Amino acid sequence: MLNKPCFIPEVYPYIIEADPLLEDTAYPTHTHGLYNVGLPEILMDPLSFGGEGNGQRINSAYNYFINPKNAGQLEAVLDGQIIKLPGPVLDPKYMPNDRYVYCLREVSPHFEAVRLAYGNDVAHLVPPMRFIQIWVDGDDFALTDEYYRGGVTE
Repeated sequence: MLNKPCFIPEVYPYIIEADPLLEDTAYPTHTHGLYNVGLPEILMDPLSFGGEGNGQRINSAYNYFINPKNAGQLEAVLDGQIIKLPGPVLDPKYMPNDRYVYCLREVSPHFEAVRLAYGNDVAHLVPPMRFIQIWVDGDDFALTDEYYRGGVTE
């Protein structure tokens, strides 16, 4: 795991690990550090928008959740709801013309994407580690364990 490139934003309490997509399989783009500040880690299909594009969308989701105007949205996701946000709503500054709808849901530490990104030990942490998955509306294949099993392939 030493070859994982990381985006280390100066203003965020986490790093983002992204697969360079140089191998036959890929792991999800994901955060490390949100658990340490009491928030769920965030992950996304590595083939959605590549490492940088996924990283920007993860940052947008974090900014969306911590914005006081969106109070309650994180709790809604952690209470089992799926929220769907058009790009311009998710991030009006960086995605004003984005044509995608982004879906966010909580996933289990036993979800294959989580296991691929974080390993098996996260299922035993106390307090529990929680995870939010971002995916593009319509990309339902990214919601299955089978898609991630053994690493994502094109």
